[in-house]
Parts: sequence; structure tokens; C-alpha cells
Amino acid sequence: MKNINMMFPAVIRAEVTSETYYIGFIPGLFSTVLGTALSGFGIYKRQTAQLFKELEV
Repeated sequence: MKNINMMFPAVIRAEVTSETYYIGFIPGLFSTVLGTALSGFGIYKRQTAQLFKELEV
């Protein structure tokens, strides 16, 4: 970034509003719970012997 003449502050502060939670926090939390539920359901449906075979490999 040589020869740059643009000035900007060294500290950039984030503004947290209620819209921020709707856009980022709530979908992120939902996707985490959904992913954990799907993987747990997949493991629950497998046979125990098959799970131990996969661990050995």
C-alpha cells in the first residue's frame, strides 16, 4: 500500500444495533443448532458396530 494519500482513523468502532442481531447473530445461532442436530441424528441412526469400525480406520 505504497503511495496512498487517503487518511482514516486507526481505531474503527462497530455500532451494535438490534438489526445486527437479526442479520448476524440469530442466523448464526440457528445454523449452529441445525448442524449439530443433523450430525447427532445421523450418528444416532447408525449401528454401534458400524461406528466402531469407522473409528478403527
